Amino acid sequence: MLTEHDFASQKRRADAVARRLADRHTPLIRNAWYVAARGDEITRRLTARTLLGVSVLLYRTEAGEPVALHNRCCHRSFPLSEGKLEGDTVVCRYHGLRYDAMGSCIAIPSQTQSPGKIGVRRYITMERGPLVWIWMGDPALSASTPLPHPEWLGHPDWDIEIGYVNVKGSYVHLHENLLDLSHLSFLHETTFGTPEYAAAPIETKIEGDDIQVWRHVPCVLPPLYAKPLGWEGMRAIRHSGSQFVSPGLHVNSGVFENLELPKEKQTPPPMVKVAQIITPESQDRVHYYYAFCRNFVRGNPEVGAFMIKGFTAAFNEDVYALEKITDMHAQEDASRFYEIDIAADRAGLQMRRHLKALADREAAAASGVASHFGKVAGAE
Repeated sequence: MLTEHDFASQKRRADAVARRLADRHTPLIRNAWYVAARGDEITRRLTARTLLGVSVLLYRTEAGEPVALHNRCCHRSFPLSEGKLEGDTVVCRYHGLRYDAMGSCIAIPSQTQSPGKIGVRRYITMERGPLVWIWMGDPALSASTPLPHPEWLGHPDWDIEIGYVNVKGSYVHLHENLLDLSHLSFLHETTFGTPEYAAAPIETKIEGDDIQVWRHVPCVLPPLYAKPLGWEGMRAIRHSGSQFVSPGLHVNSGVFENLELPKEKQTPPPMVKVAQIITPESQDRVHYYYAFCRNFVRGNPEVGAFMIKGFTAAFNEDVYALEKITDMHAQEDASRFYEIDIAADRAGLQMRRHLKALADREAAAASGVASHFGKVAGAE
């Protein structure tokens, strides 16, 4: 049985590691591309969505361009989403202030003179395939930061199904969950886990901020994959990968190799790819889209419906786990709480170190700007 000395020693080691890792309290990363919404969710109707703790107004211009503005009238903070759209002009319902699609206030009904240079922030957006991405950080850094949109997402060679769930939990924990292939045999026992997964070797690849884990598992595929492929009861090798791409994107991959069929009948090899689209709503809630793509049995809506139903069930198991963990964090005294790490956590720990470094870098840059303006104000 562990003694109090053992627990104290364990906590000291855990705390020393945790100080270098991002957690649910780490400030959200702003200098990154995130998905604001699916393209079909942004219409000529004014829509509000909270992204990175900020209320954002989404709509399309008459020409079809997606627009993202700070959803807060610059006069008295009334939500612009409660107003109306006249042409490409947003009219605040409270005092009638009018904003163009760039966020500039172009008219104030209660005064005749020009409003001058006032308005609300417009966020940079880019529409790719079925998604609209948004940049909410330093605008000067957006052009030099590649959009992480995968080339296969929306490509005609892949069938796509998209699901969504709003998760109570930290986006850090969600990324960590997705890099952890060791839980599939347990949390996903009835969806896409198999018994062989638990002890299969884990291949971890870490090159800078490219963090991947892979497992190559001889098994009978779970029904989610075996049924559409017609491989039920047949032995196969399941090559499963998980990759951290950016704070807003994670990619899961599956390549299947049937051990009982000739290779010429498996060209190209059947594959699935899942874009795990992660946009923090706040410190403790996440907009979670999952875009499931496959290159087999294409053009079959019944197969698409069957597989997205299975993926949704599995991802809801992840959501269940994350929400239970979030509840435990809320209940426990943080000063007494700690977590230990195991060998399978290597990739997840590297991802958390990377997010912590990004957050620290943004905080240092913000501190430098604040210090500069403080000196300027003092000189005046």
